[in-house]
Amino acid sequence: MGFAAQSATGVPRPQSGIWAEIHGRLWPLRRTLRGFRHTARLALALLLLVFQGCLTRPAQAQASASSGEGWTRRLAHSHYQRALELERRGEIAQALREYSETIAIDATLGDAYLRLGALREGMGDAREAELIYSEAIRLGDSRAQALLRRSHLQRAAGRSEAAVRDLEAAVELEPNREALQELAQHYVEAHAWAAALATFRRIASSALASGDSAAADSARLEVRALRMLAAETDPSSDPVKAHDWVGRSLAHIARR
Repeated sequence: MGFAAQSATGVPRPQSGIWAEIHGRLWPLRRTLRGFRHTARLALALLLLVFQGCLTRPAQAQASASSGEGWTRRLAHSHYQRALELERRGEIAQALREYSETIAIDATLGDAYLRLGALREGMGDAREAELIYSEAIRLGDSRAQALLRRSHLQRAAGRSEAAVRDLEAAVELEPNREALQELAQHYVEAHAWAAALATFRRIASSALASGDSAAADSARLEVRALRMLAAETDPSSDPVKAHDWVGRSLAHIARR
């Protein structure tokens, strides 16, 4: 007696002939293949779960890091605001501590460096103030002001060349008129007439752009005087021939 196809209970039904023999040989193989398919489905499901976890974990870590960074920034700002209030009340020692605490929490808060340096400078500790300004120079939001303030300390200490370098760098970052005026004065004292002339031209242009006619007129007077002193080095002070396009170009550049 042979076996027929599998019944609903999973037990093969009896049948006769060669089909029973074939079915008997293939039955264990079919059971094995069904087991393999079941195992493959489980493995695929596990792989999908692992892949999904790998995708969500970096996003969760990034969100956690951003949240922590925001909390640190808020804490640093609270110390900074307290330091400002203490400074306004004249409680300098406590303000120094709060500014230092602000920097310890968030070393990217440039205003805290500037205020701390100013307090040290006011206390007569020029060396410590210069070190603080040097730290502030590495931060983009405070670099120009830190360079300007460090140049003042260097000039007071007699380091004129270093002071001019810092002042030039500060002006390139933020060409405000007061810093330009200070830089021009440095050049005049050093008899660097061409540099002083170019700087006063920038001052005149800045004054005109802001509508300050008095400052523009004053800068033009300086330009006229310096043109005579810089006659040998300033191309715009020499007469230019009608067909001398090189001379005209140099004169135009020098008048900027």
